Amino acid sequence: MYLFSFIKSIGSLTLKTFSGLKQSEKWAKAYLYTVEEKFNGKFDKKTLEKIVKRYSIQQHFINDSFSSLFGRNNVEKEKERNLLYFIMVSVYDDFFDDKTLTIEQIDSIFYHPETFTPQTFFEKVFIYTHTRLLNDVADKAQYFKDFEGLHIAQKDSLEQFNPKVTDEALLSITTRKGGYCLLMCRHYLDTPYLPEADASWYALGGVIQLTNDLYDIYKDMQEGIITLAVRAKQYEAIYALYHSHAVALNETIRQLPVTKNRKSDLSIILNVIAAFGYVALDNLKRLQANNSNNSILPAFENLARKELIIDMEKNINRYKLLKFTYQNAAL
Repeated sequence: MYLFSFIKSIGSLTLKTFSGLKQSEKWAKAYLYTVEEKFNGKFDKKTLEKIVKRYSIQQHFINDSFSSLFGRNNVEKEKERNLLYFIMVSVYDDFFDDKTLTIEQIDSIFYHPETFTPQTFFEKVFIYTHTRLLNDVADKAQYFKDFEGLHIAQKDSLEQFNPKVTDEALLSITTRKGGYCLLMCRHYLDTPYLPEADASWYALGGVIQLTNDLYDIYKDMQEGIITLAVRAKQYEAIYALYHSHAVALNETIRQLPVTKNRKSDLSIILNVIAAFGYVALDNLKRLQANNSNNSILPAFENLARKELIIDMEKNINRYKLLKFTYQNAAL
């Protein structure tokens, strides 16, 4: 029965990915062009591509999957909110990453967008998207509270440049950044509110953030960003940490008050996302096995970039993705 459900869900996702991603990306690019016209500015190529890619993946893999608990995909209004979200958070991240605003200014534009005087295209875009979403969600108070959780975590993440930051602080920053990023997105759906699903959104966000850190080891080292993945000394320890979060995600899915079939379909799709992390972990396992002292990982700074980059275009990694999904998605 599980094998049949797995084949059906993966087949459906594959068809949707091939047929839907390009269409979503085309629509998102056209929408971004209207935003550029509205505020007389331009998104740089890197930011535009990041928004379009993240929006399309999230739409098909996550938002539609949660809506499927109620037997449907997202409607146009929900898709628009989702795109507005990715425009907003991409610009918001750049305020921190590019240091275009001080922390005090970021607090001001976040808490009081109505009184903040924008000077740049990106500031205007943030105020527009932030205000539109805040006014468009059903539970404004809880939505703002969830965004504030992300805002606080984002400010705390500046500690990731501090060599003395503790592992406990890093784990808190990682899970809160990822958790609140995803929890915000549940507000963009017009499906009936399912309180138990909040735990799934939040847990999935933590898994995604941990996965991103595993894929970004080389980049983060170059930028001086400290993550639990960068600090990893033993494959077994970083695997245990990641696996515990993936298992916790599945437990939240088990608790959802919906039919077993719908829980199973959701678990399979969300475990595709978690499987990306397991693929990266498998690479760390290889690096440790090939190390002269195979009880510890080699020093990452001594490795070539290609040793730390996971190429998901390789068939072997695609096979691993399916294998890890199948192994972990059964409820």
